[in-house]
This record gives sequence, structure tokens and C-alpha cells, in this order.
Amino acid sequence: MDQEQLAANLKGIRQLLSHLHGEVTALETSYSQVLQVLRKLEGDASTDDLSGLYRRKTFFEKWDAVLGECKKLNENCGMLLIDIDHFKAINDTHGHQTGDEVIQRVANLVKQYESPRCFTGRYGGEEFAVAVQGTDAEILGLAEMMRRGVERLYGAVPGTEGKVQWKCTISIGMSSAAKDGYDSEKLIKSADDALYEAKKRGRNQVRAA
Repeated sequence: MDQEQLAANLKGIRQLLSHLHGEVTALETSYSQVLQVLRKLEGDASTDDLSGLYRRKTFFEKWDAVLGECKKLNENCGMLLIDIDHFKAINDTHGHQTGDEVIQRVANLVKQYESPRCFTGRYGGEEFAVAVQGTDAEILGLAEMMRRGVERLYGAVPGTEGKVQWKCTISIGMSSAAKDGYDSEKLIKSADDALYEAKKRGRNQVRAA
């Protein structure tokens, strides 16, 4: 093979490699875009539209995993159930737009306390659930910080030009594996019973099972 033919062959190989490189780059870009769409869809499916917290199903899937891990390591964990006090009255007095804002603001505040050892979900309606790994004192302390934070929330009612403002409080019930073991249903029921007790005693407070 003479030099001229060799040069032509090498040129052809370079062109082919360049074309293949372009194809690979395009495929990588498409793959990355598809992944981004899939991740967004996965996120949309696992989080609640209004509150931005985990949906109930996703929350309890993660909760069951945490319970199993804590049981294996003999670590304590607990559940907080949170209810916005007199939420129906807020809706009836100020309208559903204000009610939605209250849910969003409370959810945002609760979400601020998320960490590798704490995550939150929308339990339903105006109720939220928080899973926490830590001692009973740490879980109760976290609940009290959330309660005080919500107590300071306020906002203008739409259509009143700021002359009318909403405020809200929350009641919180707590359960812990230290007392109830690592049975998910029992922990949820205990937290729910404690929440009922908090509301019965006047609301805007934290009660432990």
C-alpha cells in the first residue's frame, strides 16, 4: 500500500471515528435528559403537590425501612403526628385559599427540620407525620421547636389588603420505640392517641404516648 492510499485510509478512519464520537455524545445527552425526566417523575410521584412533603405511601415505606434499621442496631426512633388546630374554622372563616397557604407554611416549617435522621410526610388533610431517629428527649425537643415555630406563623388573608391576618397553632402526639417497640401500627396508634390527648387538653401542645 503506497503512502497516498494509506493517507486516504487514515482520513477515512478519522472521519468515521469523528462521526461515531458525535453519535455517542448525542446518545449520552439523550440518556441524561431521559434520566432527568424520570427523576422528576419519580419526585412528583413521591411528594405531595400542595405541601411538598412525602406522600403517605412513600413516607411509610421509608418509615418501615427506618424501623427495621433501628431494630437491627437497637437504636431508638419515634413518630410525631401533627394536626393544625381548628383548621376547619380557618377554611370556613378565611376561605380555602387561606387554608392552602396555612398548610403550605406549616409544611415548610416542619420540612426545615429534616435531616438524615428525620423526614416528614403529609399524613392526610391538615395532618403531618414526622419520623425521627433519636432519644425520647430529642424527639420531644424537636416537636416543641416545631410547635413554637408554627405559633409564630401568620399571613394576610387574600382580599383584605392586609387588614385581616391568619394565625394558627398545632397539636402534636409522639410515640417511641423505647416504649412501644418496633411495631409500626402500634407506634402510629400510640402517636395518634397522644395527639388526641393533646387536642382534648386544649390544643397547641405536645403530648407523649
